[in-house]
Amino acid sequence: MITLLTNRPAAVHAAQIEQFGQLVGLWETRISYHPADGSPARHTTGAWEFGYALDGRAVIDVWQVPDRAALAGAERAADQECGLCVRIWDPRLQLWRFTFHGTAHGHLIHMYAREIDDEIIMERAEGAHLVRWIFSDIRPDSFHWRSEHSIDGGANWRLDQRVQAHRATAPSQPRIDRRLPQAGTSAFGAEPDPEQAAC
Repeated sequence: MITLLTNRPAAVHAAQIEQFGQLVGLWETRISYHPADGSPARHTTGAWEFGYALDGRAVIDVWQVPDRAALAGAERAADQECGLCVRIWDPRLQLWRFTFHGTAHGHLIHMYAREIDDEIIMERAEGAHLVRWIFSDIRPDSFHWRSEHSIDGGANWRLDQRVQAHRATAPSQPRIDRRLPQAGTSAFGAEPDPEQAAC
C-alpha cells in the first residue's frame, strides 16, 4: 500500500509538508495533565509515531497513551487512548487541515494549523472557547507540545496538557529545505470559509 504510507514527502509542496514531516519517526512521550481545579498535575508516558502518507501528500500519526510497554497485557484504563491524526497541506489556503480520530472514546476533532516562526500552531473553536495545540522547540531528537484553551477570545490562555517527546529511533530520511515566505504574526488571519475549507 505504497499510496497509504511512503518514506518521503511528495515533491510538490515538499517544503511545507516537511513542517510536520520533520517529526516522522517514533517518539517516546512524557505527558502532563493540568486539572482546571488547580489540583496537582498528573503524569503518564506514551508513544507518538509520525509518517508520510497518501503518496507523500499528507503526514499521519498515531498517538498512544499509555506507552506500548505499559499496554502489554493490561486492561483498558479510563485515560487510555489510541488515536489517528491526518494532516493534509492545503496549498490554496496555505495552511494544514487536521483531523484527529480517538478510538478509545470516540473523539473527532478538526483543526487548522500553520507554522508561525518556530512553532506550529493548531486552532479551533469549541463552543465559546478557543483551543490551540502548539508544537514548539522542535529539534532532531526532541520537541515540546502543549494544549491550551481560552474563554475570553484569546486574551488569556490556560495550560491543559503538556508533552515532552524524545525520538526513539534516529531519523532515517534527509531533511527537506524548509525555507518558506515570512509568516505573519497571526496564525490564521481571517477564519477560513467553512464551505471551501471544511475538514
